[in-house]
Amino acid sequence: MVVKHQMEHICSSTSGKVTSMTSQSWVADKAVAMLKKDPTVVAVKILKDLQDEHHVTLNYHTVWKGKQKAATGLYGSWEESFRMLYNYKAEIELRSSGSIVEIDTTTHEGEVHFSKLFIAFKPCIDGFVNGCRPYISIDSTHLNGKWNGQLAIVTALDGHNWMFPVAYGFIESENGDNWAWFMNQVKKAIGDPPVLVVCTDACKGLENAVKKVFPQAEQRECFRHMWHNFQKYFHGDVFGRLWPAARAYRPEEYQHHMAKVFDASEKVYPYLRDYHNLLWMWCMFNPAIKCDYINNNLAECFNAWVRDIKDLPIVQLADKIREMIMELFRKRRMIGERFTGIILPFVIHQLNAKTRGLGHLKAKASADWSGEVKNAYKEDERHVVKTLTHECTCLQWQHTGKPCDHALAFINVLQARNFVNMEDYVHEYYSVSRFRAAYEGVIEPLTDKNQWPHVDTGFVLRPPIPIGKKKGAGRTRKQRIKSWWEGGSRKGSLNKCRKCGEVGHREAGCPQNGTNKRYIVVLVAVFYL
Repeated sequence: MVVKHQMEHICSSTSGKVTSMTSQSWVADKAVAMLKKDPTVVAVKILKDLQDEHHVTLNYHTVWKGKQKAATGLYGSWEESFRMLYNYKAEIELRSSGSIVEIDTTTHEGEVHFSKLFIAFKPCIDGFVNGCRPYISIDSTHLNGKWNGQLAIVTALDGHNWMFPVAYGFIESENGDNWAWFMNQVKKAIGDPPVLVVCTDACKGLENAVKKVFPQAEQRECFRHMWHNFQKYFHGDVFGRLWPAARAYRPEEYQHHMAKVFDASEKVYPYLRDYHNLLWMWCMFNPAIKCDYINNNLAECFNAWVRDIKDLPIVQLADKIREMIMELFRKRRMIGERFTGIILPFVIHQLNAKTRGLGHLKAKASADWSGEVKNAYKEDERHVVKTLTHECTCLQWQHTGKPCDHALAFINVLQARNFVNMEDYVHEYYSVSRFRAAYEGVIEPLTDKNQWPHVDTGFVLRPPIPIGKKKGAGRTRKQRIKSWWEGGSRKGSLNKCRKCGEVGHREAGCPQNGTNKRYIVVLVAVFYL
């Protein structure tokens, strides 16, 4: 098909390649098929494919603009995506009864604007309650489309230690009010479990919202975030003891390391008490949870999972995430159907592999269910193992639900006398039945937007009211700005000077620039005075 304003060819005999000045509309016409095949395709990939296929030379800006036109034609305009939200909510409620979809709006100058959205599918809710540990990780990530909002997510942990999506939504910014609304929707979805752990990062607005909505829940914070905040104020090798302190199951070991840290600076205790008073150490965790994660990487897994689609319009983004969850559930449901036995095979394989490196642990049995284990490398270290109650005095077994090294050494002694089934010593959270229950529900497929139920709200839902400074011109940044501890703005980072080619500074600060002219004028003026 020939487009009227397709291109003007300017042939070049030197390169053997046709050079052309293509229009954005021509690029958009070609990019539609690519976006249908892969909505996450980037402009660089489109540029390369078009140049290779059509033997033309393209400008990146033209390709990027053409991609935006193709996306608008394929998905609809940015404004239209917000107007379709109530229809999308009705479609989910029609196809997946029991799912929770909540839309929050705000009124400004007589017009209704979008504010927040929350989505929790019924299979995700049931899967968390019936198949996952009572542990949720909450975080948000910046959207990089036309709206500067946040994608908020709630993730859990299945028996295979895989990320389990519970709920997601969109909020305007990470403030206390938005997080309070979001957490209230989470409570509406999962209820108020008698035992629950909520893990967050260093966001105070979220921490306060969790404390208000789930006052009985155990609140944990990401140790990695805490550690990097801590490093801004305290420096020295002694403060590295925070790591073994965080990974100490026994309170005595934790107190030993923290005593060294407190002795190094009297400001450490007030700082941790005032700014990081949530739980980040193993010894304080509730053993009933059977999860000893000290970071918030579970939520980061979800953020990485959706990284390439965060520029889609809001309805398309919400539906694309639903589609990804639908496929995830189907794949893991098929995996679960192939499992045999009581406990997940990977857990048993993991424990059997660990039993082959325990020659330094000497176990002596006092009964078939009780014994003591001595560490040959540490003569003064000895632990007591009770297999009937799944306990070890190192406390690791109680916290993880899987036998620790001491328990495995003792189980080896029992196996030498009679047959021992490793499955008998692993917690139910790692069972095949629990894993299957997590993914038993089916995320229902939905029709296209032209078939969604029409909802007459009596008003037109407008895009969110811009908050903060106006968005700058040009294409939106896709890659997040790294923190100082990741090398983003750290002093001495590997910046290469364009002038001298040396690493460690930029052109503006190059020593070859010489003395600043303004400084020379000042010196001359002082000399004559």
